Amino acid sequence: MMVQGQASDGFTGGNDLLAQLNLVGAEPRIVFVGRPGSGKGTQGKRLAERLDVQYLSTGDLLRRHIASSTALGRAVARVVNSGGLIPTLLMVAIVEGCVDAGGYVLDGFPRTVDQASTILRHSDLAPSLAIELVVPPDVAMSRLASRGRVDDIAAVARQRLALYEQETAPALGLLAERSLLRRVDGAGYPDEIAARVWEAVQPVMQGSSESAAPASN
Repeated sequence: MMVQGQASDGFTGGNDLLAQLNLVGAEPRIVFVGRPGSGKGTQGKRLAERLDVQYLSTGDLLRRHIASSTALGRAVARVVNSGGLIPTLLMVAIVEGCVDAGGYVLDGFPRTVDQASTILRHSDLAPSLAIELVVPPDVAMSRLASRGRVDDIAAVARQRLALYEQETAPALGLLAERSLLRRVDGAGYPDEIAARVWEAVQPVMQGSSESAAPASN
């Protein structure tokens, strides 16, 4: 499926998304989606800093609860460590409880069609843009193997990648139907990817972030 506002190769190109969304000057609400290991965390943090908005990683939030052995952490530890997905209502409650009023860059949510449908209906959470970082499965697997986290060991990493194809990839269709999805090539050096991300974001964010620093900084 080719998303509106993209070049024919499926990656970033064209500015017609801005006219469809009518979001110039709005607080940025941007979600990062993509395979585990696609670089969402690295690029999400960079974009949040550039836009001066809150960065939230649902994975980091869950791991923090697990490390602190909170009631929530104990409840989700088995699911996370097996590569599974947390129920929608629980994830929405977690995100809702952490999001600031001044916009956000959200990494790791939504991950299912149900989560995407729920966040799109949520007046305080509905995103203005979704960025999919596109990397081949073998590249994602290699990156996961190099990180050494418990949920990145080979068997669990393969399960996470399989779940992405089964659960998250279909959710992208819903984001695309709303003209929210922009696909960005996630291969290359971090500065190169950051420049592509900014190219995808800039048409929507003109008016609220024209004074942002260059992407390579």
